[in-house]
Amino acid sequence: MLRIENLSLTIRAQREEIPVLHSVNLTVGRGESVGIVGESGSGKSMTLRSILRIEPDGSTVTGRITFDGTNVLELSGEPLRRLRSHEIAMIAQNPHAVLNPVLAVGRYLVEGMHDAQGMPTRAAKLRAGELLEQVGIDDVDRVLRSYPHQLSGGMLQRVVIAGAIAGNPKLLLADEPTTALDVTTQAEVMAILDDCRRELGMAMLFVTHDLDLAAAVCDRISVMKDGVVVEDGVPDQLRDNPRHPYTRELMASRPASIAWHGSKGATA
Repeated sequence: MLRIENLSLTIRAQREEIPVLHSVNLTVGRGESVGIVGESGSGKSMTLRSILRIEPDGSTVTGRITFDGTNVLELSGEPLRRLRSHEIAMIAQNPHAVLNPVLAVGRYLVEGMHDAQGMPTRAAKLRAGELLEQVGIDDVDRVLRSYPHQLSGGMLQRVVIAGAIAGNPKLLLADEPTTALDVTTQAEVMAILDDCRRELGMAMLFVTHDLDLAAAVCDRISVMKDGVVVEDGVPDQLRDNPRHPYTRELMASRPASIAWHGSKGATA
């Protein structure tokens, strides 16, 4: 469904050309969960941003990003807006960067569905409640009336997930969605995210610096360093036979008390 071929990206800053991505190749099949793992600055998030064409101003992008047979790099205007609102959704690392602090959660969800899908307000209000239940929120009425500052980080991330899946996208881009959460809440949110993906039949491209977390929810993992995919494979292969020195470094840097979950294990 998604094929990234020889993707390179250069950012212009203060008359200097800074290479960020170098000939990145990556695929995601229908219903598949693929992880991108690497340290900060490795190019993980910029790869996701390139898929939605939200790279920084002044960037130069070469290569090809094909989604359902369409070259995303050639889209603009209404076709690009439709891709962002109907086909591909993104969950950001920080929910506060997504949610408007002066809008109640219910209004945020309703306006999103009205603007992106043209859904009538009454139908959108009903759908908002259903979405919050789907992401594991029990006190739906209270949360719909709440403003972002009145909710915990884990609850806010559930709201953002609800907004992302509102349009039943084919592909979900998750950019380190649990980094700011404590370990227990992180596990809960990842379980909800994976359940939603399975129920809706979505594919997911999941960015994280945590190799164990990726192993718990991903069918395959690509390891990035300095803007290059240095290795990819199924989680157990990366555990048992890592080929690249950087992958071996990542494995060695994991705390000894952390058990490898293996392919699609529990996120506990």
